[in-house]
Amino acid sequence: MAKAFFRSEEMELCQLLLHTENAFDCLMELGHHGGLQFNNVYDEDRLMNGLYTKKVSLCQELLRIADSLQQQMLELDIKVCFYPDVDWENRLLERDLKECGERLRRLHVETSAVMEHYNALDRRKCRMVEHRFALHKADKYFASDMGSELLYSESTLMTLIKDAAEESPAHRQLNYIIGTIRADKFESFELLCYRLFGFNLVVRFAELPMPMMDFHALKTEKVRKFSLLLLTNSTMIWPKVNKLCHAYHVSIYECPESATQRMALVEELSAEIEHMERILQESERIHIQILEVTARDLFLLRVNLSKAVRVYDLLNRLRPVGGLEHQKYLQAECFVPVSELEGVRAALKKGTRIKGGADRREQEQQTDKQQRKRRQEADADDDDEPNLEPPRQRTDEQSLPPLLLRKNRQSSHIPPTYFRLNKFTQGFQNLIDSYGISDYRELNPAPYTIITFPFLFAVMFGDFGHGILVSLFALLLIWKEKKIAASQRAAKEENEILNILFAGRYIVLLMGLFSIYMGLIYNDVLSKSFNIFGSSWSCRYNASTLDHMSGQLNFDPSSEYFYSGNPYPLGVDPVWKVCGEDSITTFNSLKMKLAIILGIAQMMFGLSLSAVNCIVLKRNADLLLVVVPQFVFMICLFCYLVFLIFLKWLLYGGLKSSPYNTACAPSVLITFIDMMLMKNTELDDDQCEKAMFKGERMVEYILVFVAFLAVPVLLAGKPIYLQRRQKKLKRQRQQRDLKELQQHGRETLREMRSAQRYSIESQEDAVNERRSSKAKTHSADHAEEFDLSEIWIHSGIHTIETVLGSVSHTASYLRLWALSLAHDQLSHVLWHMVLSKGLKTNAPLYVSVPVLAGSFLAWAVLTVAILVGMEGLSAFLHTLRLHWVEFQSKFYSGAGEPFRPFKFAPSSQRS
Repeated sequence: MAKAFFRSEEMELCQLLLHTENAFDCLMELGHHGGLQFNNVYDEDRLMNGLYTKKVSLCQELLRIADSLQQQMLELDIKVCFYPDVDWENRLLERDLKECGERLRRLHVETSAVMEHYNALDRRKCRMVEHRFALHKADKYFASDMGSELLYSESTLMTLIKDAAEESPAHRQLNYIIGTIRADKFESFELLCYRLFGFNLVVRFAELPMPMMDFHALKTEKVRKFSLLLLTNSTMIWPKVNKLCHAYHVSIYECPESATQRMALVEELSAEIEHMERILQESERIHIQILEVTARDLFLLRVNLSKAVRVYDLLNRLRPVGGLEHQKYLQAECFVPVSELEGVRAALKKGTRIKGGADRREQEQQTDKQQRKRRQEADADDDDEPNLEPPRQRTDEQSLPPLLLRKNRQSSHIPPTYFRLNKFTQGFQNLIDSYGISDYRELNPAPYTIITFPFLFAVMFGDFGHGILVSLFALLLIWKEKKIAASQRAAKEENEILNILFAGRYIVLLMGLFSIYMGLIYNDVLSKSFNIFGSSWSCRYNASTLDHMSGQLNFDPSSEYFYSGNPYPLGVDPVWKVCGEDSITTFNSLKMKLAIILGIAQMMFGLSLSAVNCIVLKRNADLLLVVVPQFVFMICLFCYLVFLIFLKWLLYGGLKSSPYNTACAPSVLITFIDMMLMKNTELDDDQCEKAMFKGERMVEYILVFVAFLAVPVLLAGKPIYLQRRQKKLKRQRQQRDLKELQQHGRETLREMRSAQRYSIESQEDAVNERRSSKAKTHSADHAEEFDLSEIWIHSGIHTIETVLGSVSHTASYLRLWALSLAHDQLSHVLWHMVLSKGLKTNAPLYVSVPVLAGSFLAWAVLTVAILVGMEGLSAFLHTLRLHWVEFQSKFYSGAGEPFRPFKFAPSSQRS
């Protein structure tokens, strides 16, 4: 497994042959196991075989039914039972698909019938409620003295609206309608009534006390409604009023003429409404019972049907093999990792055993019946020839195991990239795959990223206290790993932030642990330092010195009274945290040099991996003409810079005598600039040496000269090589064509002189001879044509990028120093500006305690939010950039294709 992690696994091109009788169960098992990628099946121009189109449509229809049932459960707040082990248990078999379909359809019919009956009753109840309300308002209007609002005289109005028991002739002239209308349509309806009929029509309305259900086609919604009362004494406009009500979908109800009849109708409606409510409650209870029973298995059905759709869709894309009338086999080209071959074969055999084991008894019974029938026919007709067909031929054909055969023919597809990962390495591999997928058999950067990524993060984030906080958070995620994974699968909505942190929990843990280590190296614990081993510096000033002090007091590193000469055993001496400006200067110098050393070391390691890549993939031209010049250029310039840094640390010190004391220590930056510009900088002190070692200037001249000699090789080496190789292959192709022409002429002459006879031996000899000639000229035939100008342009761009990139990439690693300094200063500000205020208060106890608690709370919140959260995210992104651009660009192309096996994703509540 470790070997497969450093390079992608070897892929085997295989041919898969499935029998139609057990193809579904085999692919269902294969979908749960994975390990096999089908080629070309999902191309846009892929022709369907049409054998499983009806099955796909059936499963999609059943899924729509399941979605409809789930939607009804959501409306009634019924929880669907979730089974976390659905991928390991209750797997769907092809023989169970019919039963699942019948069960879903039966549940759908039952729920549809109950819902249809419920909606009909609910619609009827709503109409009765609206009718009752409209009658109430109409009866109230007729019974009150509203004459002042009508356009008639008081005596005429009383005659028109008096009780119908008197049967006045004038009453026949009064026409009225009661009904209900939607509130959003009433305004335009009233305006149109006024425009059309003027004062000949009286409109009275009242809003219903609660929103009512409006049934329009298949849509149902709650809307505000108004009850209407339309009065007129003109018979000529009455048909127009009816048409207008019909156009605005006004629900018109019956309204008796007498008050007693109206009240009787109201009482009758109230009784029917109460009866209807009881029926609706019972219907709803039955509906809920059916859905509760359905909720127990609906998740299983939806998951299995979703998998069945994928399997049938895949089967529908495979190529049928056999005659036009007996296409019982399906063929597919696929890629399988070598390590997964046995597992894939075992999964396919398991699917075959499931099919055969389930139906074996039925098949044996059918076979026995066929044998008895054949014996009876043979005894009845002795003249007929006996049937020699094996009695179990059909049974064996149905239980024929799938064949997975290796193919020798090359595929047009590039072999996919596959790594065997675990939960620890998966997170680091995700970081690499976000940049690009490795080429087939290319070196994988993920194993090296396991160490370099958290280490470079810690160089920027190094703080002992903050590292502990990050580590505790990661340990909490790891401790609750199973619980979080189960909650993610059972969650109805996806939490992206938690998913990202949980997927990278081991990355976060290593970042925290490395931050603890770098915090010890920096001796930085929440902007404070620990004096564990005792400082190497001591203060020898006395009171008289302080009394006569005229300027700043400094520690003399060349005096044994102040500096012991023994370095601090682990990390930075704690004295530098209390040195003010000298502390910033010292840490700046140290962290800047560490950033350059780490950056150049990582880039050289990337070039070393590039050389290994060329050796493994047998790219000798790239190794000699590209990688080696890059090595020479980097070693002569930037590795020499690292050498100067270490040499300065070794040669110069505090207690050493001139010219190797700290005052004579040269600037590495100035030395490197003089080396590139080939000049000498004059020193201020004559006692100091100009060079760090003898012959330094001559060595630097040689290194610069060799480095610049590598540039022409990098620029012109590979184009010249490709040009010479192309000419050689072209000559080989021309010689081959000439030989074939001469050979063809001799064969033609021989055929003309010989008799017209052919034999198998002569044909086989010709085939063997042709194969040997093809093997010799294979390289010439498959030589790719290219434009030489494009090669030169590409080489020039690569050379410029290499030369300038070496400088810019080295400078880019200075972000390690910059972010580390920023993190340290922010931590210092939060401590001295927030927490120290609460610690140094001189107020009484009842005041100082709340102030301390408040300052500590503010400091803790700001520390977690800014230093751990924001600074941690910033350091993470910068570390990611260093790996993607500065490190991986040296050896990693990232242009491969990922291995996409036919495998079902883990089922969750959202499935």
